Amino acid sequence: MKNKLLIILTLILISSIMLSFNIFKSNPEEDFWKWFEKNEKFIYENVENKDKQEKVFDDISSRLHKIDENLVFEFSPIHENNIREFSVSADGIKESFPAVEKLIAISPRIKNWQFNAFRQRIPRDELTLDFGKFKIGYDDIYFRHSTSNNELGVELNIRNYDESAQMQNAIYVLLDGLLGEYDVTMNIKWIEWVKLDENNVENLDKLTELRDLIDSRKK
Repeated sequence: MKNKLLIILTLILISSIMLSFNIFKSNPEEDFWKWFEKNEKFIYENVENKDKQEKVFDDISSRLHKIDENLVFEFSPIHENNIREFSVSADGIKESFPAVEKLIAISPRIKNWQFNAFRQRIPRDELTLDFGKFKIGYDDIYFRHSTSNNELGVELNIRNYDESAQMQNAIYVLLDGLLGEYDVTMNIKWIEWVKLDENNVENLDKLTELRDLIDSRKK
């Protein structure tokens, strides 16, 4: 009888320890939003404040990296309706998409905030980036495509393309603005990069037409 009682008490003790461990185990996604809610007013007001921006960005980056080291973020300006958008991105790395979706799925409702999974489309047909050494915009890129095996592949024809990582990164920013990060990563199977032959422009499509192509394939 004593042995049975000892076994029962031991099992209860083990169960209590396991339960306590699960209760107090840190959840980085929940921890992130608790911290954000506590500091949201300061963040909202100081995203563009050069004196305080670095602290805001460093705090957010360090907390996102506890969830997934590939996560990055961006803020929108404050819109006319007083909404500021906060977008969490996987930086185009498909393996980290679930981490973004999981985090945004439990985002709280906070007045004057909108939380987005991935970089969002910019609703415009003109966009130019200035990287000091070069400028590049939608008008500098043309494309042709393949839908072999029902998979979309794109050949980008880029004016003054120099094959540098900096220019490729700039083009990915443009693509994210045109299509949104999710569509760039999930709905384009492959991308090839070539220098634009100005004499061949008539045989190519304007980059902005890629948006309609992507959307037509969703139907």
